[in-house]
Amino acid sequence: MANQLLEVKNIDVWYGDVQVLREVSLQVEEGTIVALVGANGAGKTTLLKTISGLLQPRKGEILFTGKPLHNLKPQDIVDRGIIHVPEGRRLFASLTVLENLKLGAYIKRARTNFDQSLKRAYDLFPVLEERKNQKAGTLSGGEQQMLAIGRAIMAQPKLIMLDEPSLGLSPILVKTIFEFIRTLNEQKATILLIEQNINQTLKIAHQAFVLKIGKIVMSGRGDELLANEEIRKAYIGERVRKQ
Repeated sequence: MANQLLEVKNIDVWYGDVQVLREVSLQVEEGTIVALVGANGAGKTTLLKTISGLLQPRKGEILFTGKPLHNLKPQDIVDRGIIHVPEGRRLFASLTVLENLKLGAYIKRARTNFDQSLKRAYDLFPVLEERKNQKAGTLSGGEQQMLAIGRAIMAQPKLIMLDEPSLGLSPILVKTIFEFIRTLNEQKATILLIEQNINQTLKIAHQAFVLKIGKIVMSGRGDELLANEEIRKAYIGERVRKQ
């Protein structure tokens, strides 16, 4: 079993007077893909924002490599090795592909290994090298998602958190993105994944947690949850189940 990298312990998170997460706990083992599954509004993105330091829990704690994380500023959390690729990619549209990648390596630890990281990003996404001088805003949706993940790689993360990386992409590109995620993991990347395509997500996840109305209601291996009739009916649907 891999070493435990991230531990979320009984956190409560609020937006103003509204409680969004209730006693949420999960673990991410080093070298694994962990999926966070749930309907829209369940609190999945809120959890990633809390781990990233954009939100603060009112109760509970978050540990990364055994050290407290929940009281740190977002930039300090990035320095510790957690990179968040948010929904919608959030690229600098007016900058080139290469300039976006360079911004991913702004922390000191990443700057010292810039060439190595750039080669890794280009090896994983050859189209980024082909379009390195092209403005990010002119890329296709799939290429922009590749750039967002490539920018994350440039920071030499210990944990990559991906929020809906296949959102808005064609079925062919969705398949490609999942192949890239699997390849990243084969290269020893640890990944915490939120994805609308639950069927494909559970196929590649080593571990998954089901979040419902702000609470973890089920967890298990990805293949176990994929075979669970309740999960299939609630989140995948009868059409997929009958194939």
